[in-house]
Amino acid sequence: MKFLILFTSVLLLTTPKEIFAEKLSCRDFKNGKFILVNKKTNKKYLIQKSKGLQKEEAFDLSTNKKIQKDRYYKIFWKSDCQFTLLLDLTKSPYDETDKYINSHGGYLCTIKKIEGKCAIIETQFEGDVFASEICKTQ
Repeated sequence: MKFLILFTSVLLLTTPKEIFAEKLSCRDFKNGKFILVNKKTNKKYLIQKSKGLQKEEAFDLSTNKKIQKDRYYKIFWKSDCQFTLLLDLTKSPYDETDKYINSHGGYLCTIKKIEGKCAIIETQFEGDVFASEICKTQ
């Protein structure tokens, strides 16, 4: 009996952590810190989400230097996996394109797939659709 208890304890201690790791859901992407890498534009974004606000910091991938002022978005959740982003014009620098996007409903974002700590998010605006991967860092 002691052998069985000892064997079970050793087995539990040596089992990979992934088996016991909690699987993330869309709700886990509502708050926290995230990273998004866009190799096509050679940019990295550090994203912080909390209480209906998203802050984005943009960096050049090759130099790791910040390339623009922080941008703030208001987040309006439609469901656990879908939300709209509108640029907060009171906190962010903006241009006519940003104003146009806001006046036409903003970006509609849908979490399509979650793998580990990362989510594939599909973003739509006026018929254009693009996908990006964000990964939770905290």
